[in-house]
Amino acid sequence: MPVCFEFLVPVRGFKPSDLKALVERILKDESRPDCGLTVIFTNSAHLRRLNRRYRGRDRVTDVISFAMTEGVDSRYNAKELGDVFISLPRARRQAKEYHATAEEEIRRLTVHGVLHLLGYDHVKPGQAPKMRRREEFYLNGH
Repeated sequence: MPVCFEFLVPVRGFKPSDLKALVERILKDESRPDCGLTVIFTNSAHLRRLNRRYRGRDRVTDVISFAMTEGVDSRYNAKELGDVFISLPRARRQAKEYHATAEEEIRRLTVHGVLHLLGYDHVKPGQAPKMRRREEFYLNGH
């Protein structure tokens, strides 16, 4: 299954091939190399609508993931992990706040979203440290 990228907003100075290799490495390391997913770059208003509709939170977020491996029809989607939506304007703003490049912030958000698709969580008690360690592992090139 492929790792796909969709661009609902213009993207400049960004190499999807580098990000694709990172996502494929995560899938391989997490024993899901035959699975696919889609990373969708969009705007903050779109993420706010998704967050409000599906999570009941009427606020902008930087990344939101929708896992196909959960719910009633999950058995039909064993090879398709789901979708990761990233707000490109928010990523750019956060990059400035964190003194990082936009590409570094996009990588961080992508890793975070993909780990959610793989079942990692930072909301449930005791889960945040495990997810943070995996994020750092992949972001530091291990």
